[in-house]
Amino acid sequence: MGEKVRRKIAGIAVIALAAGILHGSSAAAEAADVHVIPIDPVLTEDPDALLDLYRAGTVRAQLADPTASARCGAAAPGPVPDGEDIVVKLSPAAPFTVGKINPTTWRRPPVADPTWRMGYEGLMWMRPLARRAAMDGQTKSLDALVDQVVSFHAKNPDPKSNSYGWDEGTALRRLETENCLYALTGSEKLRKPIFNDVNVLLGFRYYGPPYAPVHNHGLMANLQIIRAGDHLHRADWTKRASDRLVAEAPLAFSKRGVIWEQASQYQVVNADLWDQAARTLAESPGTGAAVTSIRRSVANARTAFTWMTEPDGKIVQIGDSEKIDGEAANPSRAPRTFRDDQTGWIIGRWSWTDPKTSYYTIRYGPSRRAHGHHDRAGGVTYTAKGVRVLVGPGKYNYDRKNNFYAYQISAQSHNVPIPAKGKAGNGASTVSGSVAQAAAHAWTIKNTVYGTGRAHSRNVNVNRDASRMTVTDKFPKAQLWRQYWHLDPQWRRVSGVKNGKTLVFAHPSGRKLRITTTGAVSGFVKGITRPPAGWHYPSFGNRVQAYEIVIRSTAPTLTTTFTVS
Repeated sequence: MGEKVRRKIAGIAVIALAAGILHGSSAAAEAADVHVIPIDPVLTEDPDALLDLYRAGTVRAQLADPTASARCGAAAPGPVPDGEDIVVKLSPAAPFTVGKINPTTWRRPPVADPTWRMGYEGLMWMRPLARRAAMDGQTKSLDALVDQVVSFHAKNPDPKSNSYGWDEGTALRRLETENCLYALTGSEKLRKPIFNDVNVLLGFRYYGPPYAPVHNHGLMANLQIIRAGDHLHRADWTKRASDRLVAEAPLAFSKRGVIWEQASQYQVVNADLWDQAARTLAESPGTGAAVTSIRRSVANARTAFTWMTEPDGKIVQIGDSEKIDGEAANPSRAPRTFRDDQTGWIIGRWSWTDPKTSYYTIRYGPSRRAHGHHDRAGGVTYTAKGVRVLVGPGKYNYDRKNNFYAYQISAQSHNVPIPAKGKAGNGASTVSGSVAQAAAHAWTIKNTVYGTGRAHSRNVNVNRDASRMTVTDKFPKAQLWRQYWHLDPQWRRVSGVKNGKTLVFAHPSGRKLRITTTGAVSGFVKGITRPPAGWHYPSFGNRVQAYEIVIRSTAPTLTTTFTVS
């Protein structure tokens, strides 16, 4: 590391000491035996973590912590003293030492899970260590981290394909780390690694037009390329990434402000990131019209996100979504129903201030994509009297080889009907009728999600005063079909048997749920593992048992009613 860089780090340490945040004397600091690095929340698109990484630090934050503007995320809790081995533990793999990593693990990582591999090969585990080392003025430790980045690129060069950590997602995460390290050190050793990863994101592996639809990964890639261009004075990078942002912004949201990624959590992720894109573009001449348009879209997106916020203040879990905080609406301006035919969302509620109001969602619309699930055959969620009743599965992981992921995106894990031997596909799904009254809303969804030979219609009627949802399904050309229903994990069965027509459940709040059907109850299970059935995923990697109820048809029309008391 050059003398200029050492002076930069020393300056950070001096300012940090004056600000009272330096973590003790580096000479006296004792390194932890192993730095246990948890899964980075950026990997699961946690909105707060992404903002920490993509939002420029405020003047106040910079004064409180000079490393804030490096956008490295949170610092490691333990010191990273100069001259000592930096030993890292990324569970469930064995610990490894920076500078001594077996290069074969870049191409054959010890863990198969794709999220783990992205964090490992994306060098995301370096960011907390780098920030802590910079805060403590440990220049040699920063040297070691920079050298490990250089070693990765030397011993695992770009194969010009998506293999070995050279897909767009992993290259993006690596560029985030390299930008963090460059902001902390200014090391010229990082120039070639940054060039390599920018090259991936400017080429055919880019997750965006013309290679793929607009997606949050492409948006993040452009923001990181602009930052890299600023670091290395590459105006060509900055211009190309800025031009892509301007061109793609009109394609990011529907007219109502809903993203095309079909997941409620990604609604706020995209709104936040496009807000940062507008702030970034505002610094470039000639982008005024684009910035104004983006800010208008972001405002619409935030309004749509308030609709995706349940009465309990958390979001409704649609698509790959965790049960995160939502956003309150302005009750004086918000109506009672929201409908977006472009993206396939219906949302209804009767109050924006009463936590016990009824709330529901219905899914239809375009083919499944991005973070969406097979819920387009009129998949519903329902909340009444302050408790969630019918829920979506949530987000467990992104491992396509994992059975719990397969369950996560399947029609079976949603509140939809499935015909015998039916498989959800890309058939059309539209609203064919609707009625909105003061105390009740009714919607009819017609679709060919299961194929043209299994055309289906679903009528959903929600009654505010009765705290009741009634769902009627018809498959004119199918002799047998089943409705799948998924209760919030807090419900406990009180009564009801297989082949019956009534089930009763109790909630810890004291509420009761009565389910009646014109069909017959085939079963009610929870916590089955092979194959998965009866699970809910409130957060990434976390699964809890929850009732999955299956009701079979016994006549051409099947109606099931949910009443909360």
